[in-house]
Amino acid sequence: MTARHRARPAARPWRPLAAAGSGVLALLFLAAGLLLAPLPAEATPASTAMLRLAQLTPDLDGVELVMSSVADPGDSAMVAALGYGELSPYQSVEPGDYVIGVRTAGSADPPMVSRTLAVESGTAYTVGAISARSEGGLAVFVDDLAAPDPDRTRVRVINAAPPAPEMDFRVAPDAQWLGLVRGAAGAYQAVAPGDLRLAVGPPGEPPVELPVTVAANQVASVVVTSDEQGLRARVVTDAGGPAVVPPGPVHAGLGGAAAERPGGPAGSAALFLLAAGAAALSVRLARYAR
Repeated sequence: MTARHRARPAARPWRPLAAAGSGVLALLFLAAGLLLAPLPAEATPASTAMLRLAQLTPDLDGVELVMSSVADPGDSAMVAALGYGELSPYQSVEPGDYVIGVRTAGSADPPMVSRTLAVESGTAYTVGAISARSEGGLAVFVDDLAAPDPDRTRVRVINAAPPAPEMDFRVAPDAQWLGLVRGAAGAYQAVAPGDLRLAVGPPGEPPVELPVTVAANQVASVVVTSDEQGLRARVVTDAGGPAVVPPGPVHAGLGGAAAERPGGPAGSAALFLLAAGAAALSVRLARYAR
């Protein structure tokens, strides 16, 4: 009886290549996932500040506000021609010392009102012209852009309404700013979003009610001005939510949240799953090829 020998199967050179190719593919997917994954907050510290300008007095007509670096006076970081009650968009500025001045619009004349400001990184500022006086004519407000609860709005009042030296402001039943002097900004307070009635008047006198509309998950400043027709309230959005930029080119961040790289968490998760699958396939092929 003749013994039978099993024929050894012919070698298949593509199996090692497939295993190696799958391993390379897995590494490529893994690298792509790492590149597209969002950076942690501590990896992107806020290295710049945000600043905007405001014209908060009718005493200065036909003017512009200009900001320049103390280190390089010829370098104007920002110029804004604003009407009474208007605020410029936020702009990002590098930390350092700056001179903010008020001059006739379109001119190169020395400022009629000016002050210096030490800008710190990660901080938002509003610099407002509040009078034509050479001393004390500019006020600096530090803007708190921290996010409110999703069903609330954080609001403050900026009193730019002459001639009363101070005013009371109330949004019943949530918030009040009492004895707020002209040219000052009150603290941010949480209110219910929607159509509100802002009661305004000098202390001890019957108030005037002004309609104000604010959205949920918003940070806003209500600028109150006055003219021959009476008091007016204008809502300016400081920040519109955790992932919404304020008006202008600068991300508010609502406290400095790190920006995400393209792709986002969902894209990165998909890439990681692909990488894991490719890695498992490469192992199976490598075993099968032995």
